[in-house]
Amino acid sequence: MTPRAARTRGVLPAAGILIVAGAAYVLLGNAVSHVPPMGIDAAARRLVGEAPGLAKIFTESCLWPVLVTFGLIGCVVAVRSSAWRARIVFAIVTTLVGWQTSNVLKDVFARPRPPYWIVFHETTYAYSSGHAMFATIVYWLWAYFVARSSLPNAVRVPLCCALALWGGGVIWSRLALGAHYPTDLIGGVLLGIALLALATLIAHAVAPRTSVL
Repeated sequence: MTPRAARTRGVLPAAGILIVAGAAYVLLGNAVSHVPPMGIDAAARRLVGEAPGLAKIFTESCLWPVLVTFGLIGCVVAVRSSAWRARIVFAIVTTLVGWQTSNVLKDVFARPRPPYWIVFHETTYAYSSGHAMFATIVYWLWAYFVARSSLPNAVRVPLCCALALWGGGVIWSRLALGAHYPTDLIGGVLLGIALLALATLIAHAVAPRTSVL
């Protein structure tokens, strides 16, 4: 396979994912943001209050003190290990861009939060969930990186599973704390996928010979 063919093979799927995930994100946001909660959004209220202590831990693992700590550790690793450097830079930049993008889009859709929150009273809008986006571009992205790494199986498999499950726990915690409707969480995952696809396209354009994902 020629270098040009290899680059095309990486770019085309990312472009398709960006278009599909981005369109689904916008359509879902428009559909749910200015109507009363219905269907799964209304049914999810029964999950509020489940294991609030555990839910609080999962939620706090996507707050900035934790994410900044991860980023600083990543910077140290990037300086010392060229094998992980591109992945760490990709993850940090995508996380920072995602944070700002999520905040802007919340104001665009302006969906009110559920009125039955517990533990945290968050004043930003509901759609889409920043925590679900971070679960995708932090925990699930690193689960993918670890799965594709050359780490020994004894480390790689349990670490990959732990990261993937933790990301799922973050998303569940937002329902348990009454902070979001399910469609907010779906939107957050879609936004995270779209951002990763966009970041992949940019990475291919900037460093076409470097494969990150």
